[in-house]
Parts: sequence; structure tokens; C-alpha cells
Amino acid sequence: MRKVLDRARPGCLIDLHSNTLFSKGPANQYTEFFPYVNRLWFGEGFKYDAMSPEQWLVECSGIPFGLMGDMLQDGGNRWRGMLFGMTARLPWPSSDPRPVWKVWDEFGIGRARMVGWWEPDCPVRSGRPDVLATAYVKPGKTLVALASWAPEKTEVRLQIDWKALGLDGSKARLVAPEVKDFQPAKTWQPDEPIAVEPKRGWLIYFAE
Repeated sequence: MRKVLDRARPGCLIDLHSNTLFSKGPANQYTEFFPYVNRLWFGEGFKYDAMSPEQWLVECSGIPFGLMGDMLQDGGNRWRGMLFGMTARLPWPSSDPRPVWKVWDEFGIGRARMVGWWEPDCPVRSGRPDVLATAYVKPGKTLVALASWAPEKTEVRLQIDWKALGLDGSKARLVAPEVKDFQPAKTWQPDEPIAVEPKRGWLIYFAE
């Protein structure tokens, strides 16, 4: 099928959609097809708020297999999804992705290097195992996604490798833009604590 489609329409995409009803998980069921598809839409029947970060990474995101993924059931969890570059699809009544897409476009996320929380050299850490950070790094500016698995509201002070980000920590500011249905606008100094609500998080610009 991949070869036939590529001959008939070069550049076409194959999108693999499934849910949790037919097996122990679609990633287990369909892994053999991953080399021939472009993206995943796993999530129907998924309980996003109950899934561990490792489950998100392996069973949902597609990242370990070189694929992108989108969220589905009830729109997913938009804060945790950002750790994996995931949003719901449009149209989706309970989780409109366009406000987050607007941030992506303004930042230029397509030109950034994604360094996920699972990478040993991730340049931003929260200092807590239940509040994770993924950095989208580009020259002069970084976008950081924070998301919490902590059972209660918590505060974190970010541990930042400024050299890896190519930024001067003495001049940098942490700025959360206002994003509809996601977060209010807020600014911190790099050493200030950041309050994170359970099952939520932040999108934060690091810039001089």
C-alpha cells in the first residue's frame, strides 16, 4: 500500500488510527506497520489523566518510532500533550487546538529542536520526578512545556542549562503568554518558583 500510494501521489500521508478496545494497546498491535505510516492517532478509549509519562511516550506519542501523534479521547490532556508535541485535532469541541497552534506558529516550532524530558541531556528540569519539562530549542529563544503528575498543587524551581540553550541566564526572563483555555499570561525570574496545578502545566518562553 505504501509503494502504491507513493507512486500514485508522491508526498501522501498514511494516518494510523486505533483505540484500546481490540488489544492490550494499538502500539503493540500495529508496531510492524510503523515504518510505512506517517503519524498516529491513538487515543480512543485512552485515559490520559491516568496514564504514566512512560505510557504517554511509548503507547501514544509515536516518538520512539520516529512518528508524530495526536490526542483523541475527550481531547486528551493539553498540558501533558505538549511534552510530546501533541494536541487534539481540529475540529474537536472539548479541546480546540488552535490557541496552542498559534503559539507554535509565533515561536516557529518547526525550526526548533525538541529535547524531551526522557532525554538525558534535556536542558530544563523541574527538580521533581512528577513535574516534567520538554524544551523546544532554537537560536535566541526556547519554548518549554511543563506538565504535572503530582497529586496536589506544587511549586518548582527550574534547573536550567543556559549554555545548552545558548542564552545568558543573567539576562533571561521566563514568560508565559496568554493562551485561551490553557494559561494566563505570567512572567518569572529564572530563580522564582513556578506554581503548577495537578494535571496541568505551562508553556513558557525563555528569552533574553
